[in-house]
Amino acid sequence: MKISELKNNFIAQILHRAGIVLIIAGILACISPFIYNAYLRHQAANAARQLRKKMETQVETPTPKTPHQTISPQPLPENLIPDTGVLVIPAIELEVVVNYGIDEEELKKGPGFYPQSGYPDHGNVCIAAHRGVHGAPFLHIDKLEEGDEIYLYYRGKKYTYTFQESFITSSTDWSVIDPTPEPMLTLTTCPLTNYRNRRVIVRSKLTGIAYLTSVSSQPALNLPPR
Repeated sequence: MKISELKNNFIAQILHRAGIVLIIAGILACISPFIYNAYLRHQAANAARQLRKKMETQVETPTPKTPHQTISPQPLPENLIPDTGVLVIPAIELEVVVNYGIDEEELKKGPGFYPQSGYPDHGNVCIAAHRGVHGAPFLHIDKLEEGDEIYLYYRGKKYTYTFQESFITSSTDWSVIDPTPEPMLTLTTCPLTNYRNRRVIVRSKLTGIAYLTSVSSQPALNLPPR
């Protein structure tokens, strides 16, 4: 075999191997964001489970009462109190901590409550989250169907919501976080395409409230269908 042929064979082998390396690198570049998001979702789920268990096992100490003294129930606030919660959506295997606020730094950590949210017992609770980055907690939010339940753990109570509808609206449509005639949960996120000027909205109605702390003797409240 001539030297020129050996050189050509050697170059061909190098190019072939380089091509394989480039293909593998391209595949890894394509799937690495999905792997990273899956890792972040796993970490977020662990943190949410720990917080939820803490909420479920926390025991409050009752305030001592003198004989014949009664304590009037405190009125519920109109708006959401700045605090963390836990959002659980079994249908899409989501369990995640919800922080307070929807600025970019907060949404990097996970879903966030809109500061304009109403109190869960009687208002429109609004939560925003990313769909393609930072763990993509709302990646599968469009897969919810009629009858799917969503649970919100917040300040000693477990709120049960039942999926009602989903739709796409303009990113400038702030009416979705306005007060609603009945207690609702509104989830907002970006569509996977054309996300700059559109938003995916998921609406669910409140169908039950259960107390988490053992001090309360209040039974679970099942709200009538609306």
